[in-house]
Amino acid sequence: MKGHDLKVIMVSLIVLPNLVGCSTENKTQFPSLTTVLTEEQPFQINMSLDFAGKEVPQASNEVQQTIELYTNTKLQITYNQASDYNSKLPAMIASGQLPMVIAGDPRQSYILSAIQEGDFWNLTDYIDDYRNLSTLNPLIYDNVKVDGKLYGLPRTRPISRNTVFYRKDWIEALGLKPPATMDDYYQMLKAFTADDPDKNGKDDTYGVSYMMTAGQFIPDFGVTFGSPNNWRLEEGTFTRMEETPEYMESLNFTKKLYDENLMNHDFATVERTKFEGDFENGKAGAIGNTTNTALAYQSRVQSHSPMSLMDMTGPLAGPAGLRVAGDRGSNGMIMFPKSSVKTEDDLKKLLTFFDKLADNEMADLLEWGIQGKHYELKEGKPLRTNQDQYENQVAFPYKWVMRVVPTDDLKTPGDIDPITKRQLEVEDMNGTYAVPDPTITLFSRTWTEKGNELQQILNDAKVKYVMGKLDETGFKSAIEIAKKHGLDQAAREYAEAFANSQNKDNE
Repeated sequence: MKGHDLKVIMVSLIVLPNLVGCSTENKTQFPSLTTVLTEEQPFQINMSLDFAGKEVPQASNEVQQTIELYTNTKLQITYNQASDYNSKLPAMIASGQLPMVIAGDPRQSYILSAIQEGDFWNLTDYIDDYRNLSTLNPLIYDNVKVDGKLYGLPRTRPISRNTVFYRKDWIEALGLKPPATMDDYYQMLKAFTADDPDKNGKDDTYGVSYMMTAGQFIPDFGVTFGSPNNWRLEEGTFTRMEETPEYMESLNFTKKLYDENLMNHDFATVERTKFEGDFENGKAGAIGNTTNTALAYQSRVQSHSPMSLMDMTGPLAGPAGLRVAGDRGSNGMIMFPKSSVKTEDDLKKLLTFFDKLADNEMADLLEWGIQGKHYELKEGKPLRTNQDQYENQVAFPYKWVMRVVPTDDLKTPGDIDPITKRQLEVEDMNGTYAVPDPTITLFSRTWTEKGNELQQILNDAKVKYVMGKLDETGFKSAIEIAKKHGLDQAAREYAEAFANSQNKDNE
């Protein structure tokens, strides 16, 4: 048989030691990366993606080269800062000059309008044909569908990632136990503020660093106190969480922290650098964030205090038991515009590319990176060596923005940092006690168009209440203003959308 007659050859990339780690000491190649060599030219893919890292990598970097070689593609990626991406995307869609792949969110009105106008490929009937894409939890697909149809690949993440990080070494120094209840949490913050947890003899620490975002407090314990996750659905009627007595109870808890100086008083205006900096430099003993920031926080804390230890809370027991806010399990979608993906054959090639990113070889690359840069082998197992570099060169430009099927369980097992192990445990526990938002799969035009304005009214009232500038009557008056400005209309639209979905299910 002549070489020209052989269309497909599987080869190990041992000829690329800079791309694929190889341990001569252990006679172990890691990752066990293979590729398919064919006579076909690499498939050209251009993308526009959001980027939350520090510095956009060069296209010639080893990670991208390895992806291209394994998938037989040539990638042209335009990265946009995550904070600017959503403001640029409407103009891109309106122009009709779109790349083959974009990141989009069906909750955005302009994305929804484009879907309804037929601008994106409907993927509903294709997913089952792909080995990896077909294994994704159906609930995650359902959570991004529009009118029961799938117009993109969800970029998966855990169903619930909310946690509070805290100084474990401070807990131990004060003789406390890790918090399991909201009262434990409160007592911990009191001790962090009053009992000199860093043992420097100075009154220079406080309990928890807080921040107000466009949507909520960080951290926000409304669901823990029994409030709904954004909206409550009862007998076909929707009620916003701020209207419930349970949310008021959680607001009173936050006000108590504020009044007792257990949290920062600049929470409403604080910049993220100070919000995080107070925890990292040992001024605050706790901070709320998402679980995936665990290793980065630990690295930054230990850069200031090398002997420090960090831990994070799982679901804390409140008046309503163990409850945490759940999410849709994805961060937007990977979508394929019909204006640039003109044939079904090209669509299938794109789906094949994203399917291959969940192969074991690509899972190793996305989860561990490049040997010598992001990990080393220890007794034949990968060990992360540079978390910040891994995040900026692998996770932010490739893993988080391209990954559809979770690769954590597909990668070669390695020596993981204890805080990463703890992160995975908390994500599993959160998933067990996650309270869903009943509007995730529903559409309200009023909320889509005016949601930011309505949330601002509600957030201003929350801030003023916590700071003592509004009493409970004043807070409820602000809710009535929001209801007149569209909150009630949004609730009616969600109710109508829910009723329609129930009718379709019963057909």
